[in-house]
Amino acid sequence: MNLPEDILLQILSWLPAESLIRFKCVCKAWYALLEDQNFIYTHVNNMINPIRRNVNAHLLISCRSSMTNKRVISLSRDSSLDRFINQDLPPFFSNNFGQIRLIGPCNGIICLYGYPDQIALCNPSIGQFKILPPSQVSRPHDIKVRGGDIGVGFDSKIKDYKVIQILFCISNQSGLYYHVEIYSLGTDSWRKYDAAVPANVMYTNMWSMVYKNETFCWWAQNGNTEVILSFNMSKEIFQETPLPSDIECFGGRHRTTRSIVPLNESIALIVYRMKEKEKIFDVWVMNELVLGAHEKSTWTKQLSIGPISGVERPLGFWKSGELVLENCSRELVLYDRKTKEIKNLGLHGKRDRLEVLVYYDSIVSVQRV
Repeated sequence: MNLPEDILLQILSWLPAESLIRFKCVCKAWYALLEDQNFIYTHVNNMINPIRRNVNAHLLISCRSSMTNKRVISLSRDSSLDRFINQDLPPFFSNNFGQIRLIGPCNGIICLYGYPDQIALCNPSIGQFKILPPSQVSRPHDIKVRGGDIGVGFDSKIKDYKVIQILFCISNQSGLYYHVEIYSLGTDSWRKYDAAVPANVMYTNMWSMVYKNETFCWWAQNGNTEVILSFNMSKEIFQETPLPSDIECFGGRHRTTRSIVPLNESIALIVYRMKEKEKIFDVWVMNELVLGAHEKSTWTKQLSIGPISGVERPLGFWKSGELVLENCSRELVLYDRKTKEIKNLGLHGKRDRLEVLVYYDSIVSVQRV
């Protein structure tokens, strides 16, 4: 029995990426369908559909192998987080990446970031990796790169994926300043970004996130004001959004700190005291990040989680609001705030080096747009 084409497309668009990749071998017509950009984006949207997002969610983790102690990227294979599969990384990562940061995801694409200029894109669903070419952008000859940070996102106007790299530089003439470059997957090349960065990304910042695929956000500071620094990939502009005015001050004797992580499709700010043995995590949620209209971006304190003992820092939220944490033994754990139970996920890392992303299946290629 032959199904109508529209019914067949609808069925295929809800299947996991692993199945769709196998179906490419069925016939030329199916191969062409699964390469069609309209079908690919329909599939992406179906995977994050609110009705099915909890079923389709995976946990992607940068951790240490229990066998070799080498850094690995691991992907959950069941909703209970009982089974993880290590991703096969090309030799490039072992040779060039001392630490691998996970940036994203954006429509299933993850950016892997080592030291500045060591950057790759990957899609774990289909096992694709792409090492980004070295930048050919002219940089001042007297600068020294002291560090950097990175963002990834989708330009919906021209249907292109972009990577923005902010290099922290020291110059004999200018002192400390930012040099910014943007990579386009469509052209497979870098270009200089000339506008100023209005706030300082925290130098040791591990807290950044993609917001609705098109905007990337960092925790940053402008003078004495803490802000969410965001960059819109389509408009290529930065924006600052102040953090809530009534949160506990950064630092101090309790070493109060923050993290920003995705919560459903919103930006969540987690405020907590690093020095406390029993930690309480205050969760603030931004209603909407609106370009060019700071007054419309407001924060609401949604809940407090804890006290929880034996944990170091929050890494993100899982499907039903469970909090993913690093415990005091550098292990990955899951805290259920309803039952107050802690589940050890059997993965570990060096101090402050565990990273977690909630990931959804995708057949978007990193080889081209």
